[in-house]
Amino acid sequence: MLILMLPGALMLSCRKSSPGISEDGTQNKGADGPSITIDTSIATIDASKFDKARVFPGLICEDEPRVDVTLNMDLKYKYVAEFLRTNRPPDPQFSTGLYAAPGELVIIDIPSTEYSLSVQIGAWTDNLSFIANPLRDPVIVTRIQLAPGRNFVRNLYGGPIYIIPARPVEQPVPIKFTNVVKSPDFVLGVTSNEDWKAAIARSCVPYIELRSKNIAFVVPREYCIQYPIADPTALMTEWDGAILEDFYKWQGLEENPVDERDQAPLLPWRIVQDIQPSVGYAHPGYPVVTYNDRGWFDEFTNLAALKRGGAWGVFHQLGHNNQQPRYWSWSNLAEATGFLFAFKAAHRNEVNDPLAWPPKNAKLAASMEQAIAFAKDTTIAVKLFNGTDQRVNDPFARVTPFVQIIDKIPADWGFPGQKDGWSFVTELYKKARRANRISLADQDKQDFFYETLCNYTQKNWKIFFQRWGIAISNISLGKMEDLPLMTQKIWEYNPITRTGGDDFFEPDLYAKSNWSILAFSSQEPNGEGPPNGLATAIIDGNAATFWHPQWQAAIGTPPHWITIDFGSRLDIDGIIFTQRNGARQIKNLTVEISNDAVNWTAASGSPYLLAIEATPQNLSFSSTAKARYLRLTIPSQADIYDGAVFCSIAEIDVIKP
Repeated sequence: MLILMLPGALMLSCRKSSPGISEDGTQNKGADGPSITIDTSIATIDASKFDKARVFPGLICEDEPRVDVTLNMDLKYKYVAEFLRTNRPPDPQFSTGLYAAPGELVIIDIPSTEYSLSVQIGAWTDNLSFIANPLRDPVIVTRIQLAPGRNFVRNLYGGPIYIIPARPVEQPVPIKFTNVVKSPDFVLGVTSNEDWKAAIARSCVPYIELRSKNIAFVVPREYCIQYPIADPTALMTEWDGAILEDFYKWQGLEENPVDERDQAPLLPWRIVQDIQPSVGYAHPGYPVVTYNDRGWFDEFTNLAALKRGGAWGVFHQLGHNNQQPRYWSWSNLAEATGFLFAFKAAHRNEVNDPLAWPPKNAKLAASMEQAIAFAKDTTIAVKLFNGTDQRVNDPFARVTPFVQIIDKIPADWGFPGQKDGWSFVTELYKKARRANRISLADQDKQDFFYETLCNYTQKNWKIFFQRWGIAISNISLGKMEDLPLMTQKIWEYNPITRTGGDDFFEPDLYAKSNWSILAFSSQEPNGEGPPNGLATAIIDGNAATFWHPQWQAAIGTPPHWITIDFGSRLDIDGIIFTQRNGARQIKNLTVEISNDAVNWTAASGSPYLLAIEATPQNLSFSSTAKARYLRLTIPSQADIYDGAVFCSIAEIDVIKP
């Protein structure tokens, strides 16, 4: 017994004592500590940041009534982010119409059944901590989790009060707010014009909301007085309809859709004027943040300009939020495709006012003209829609082909029953919401857009994309190969003046500008002096240039082979082969054809015995073949006239039926 007890005795003797800690592990046996302070005094006002709050967002007058109010808040919403697949859907952030005075304690009583709610005081969520000498303190917003029962929150700068549920709440929630200020917000369908104008005149709340079902603006109250809004009901009705028609419906979103993937957010977009946005003059996100200058305020509140395409900035920033960059809006379109929503609004409004078209931006007309000149230019050997050409180096230019497609295609154009080009965007967004996987690279996104457009119109748009230098993969081109070619010169259409783009062209499917080299065994990139040595030399239309297997940095040994992609299926009766003049001439040539570059068939007549001459030689098939790919193979050294390891080809063409 004594032996068994010794270890325990040793353990007790080695235990260190800690001041104030009892044996059960509690401090001072659970008594309240003198350092604990609970902020529950409404009478106490923390004025430590009044100098900063006075600069922004502003102080509240002492005689502004502080009130106690209970709101029965509807906090229902639907989860849509995973279905929309856009940059930034709106968040479930619910306005209360109340304002917290700077440094003053706000009490919030939550029902005992609610655990999912948070409160946010302040609309200005940008963190300016990385900016040297910012115009306001870096962080002026407060957000805390609300527990059932009584909660206390104090924001030293003040601001609008919002409730944020972590999950949808089916039944309205009664929430009591104590020591708050009533904000003179305008709420569409609730506030009358006259009552609102009277309310802002007698209030000293520095920032207020103009809100409807689909959008809310946080603006300086002072601006509303200095630059009166004649009819806020008409203004917010117009904004509400714009979000509904030009964003939600245009993307194929509905309030009660058959397919849940087409559920509209049913939450308001928020646009906040701040003394200093964290990025630029304005930036997208939730909320959209703009400078608090007169220009932005006018864009929000000028009803006549809104109806005439004058709200470009708002539509552009919200357009960013509604882009689908993981599916079809590729990397150099980050600014461009956000513009499309401004065009949609102008198109809708021009029904009542022709001056609404085009949307108002000073840079638009000149940039589009330059872009169209780029598309019409046939002297460029390799077109690239990537901004290396100065004519397509800005987003106003890069949006041009998209507006051409949208605005130029009429209904029933591709086939009876086809909707017009504006409805194509609806199809594009719906297809992206149903895609089985994201597009991992720009090429995938370009292919996604191309295939959707071709299927929508039942026409093959490959020439249009070639004219714009937008590369489409051979896989996607193959999928659309059986569709009739789109032969209207829509790349010449000017959406600003709505002229051009009506002519048609006769496609030359046999033109070598449509051809490319799909693959080869090797090529000599340097030693022969480019373009000599390169595989592309055999389709450049110049018999004086030639392909040669690699020999300088490595040795390309037989079999030598090269594969040509015609760009579409061609009817061919054979090929025209031109030997290189004077050296490395081929004796026996194997010719194969394919429509998928996977399954190959020997051409009827292959292999061919070639003559030692530099003039073109016709290698005829026994019957007309339809093929997209042509593969030429020199199997061994024995198939080369001088028995060397190397061979060469000057030019390849086809024999048309």
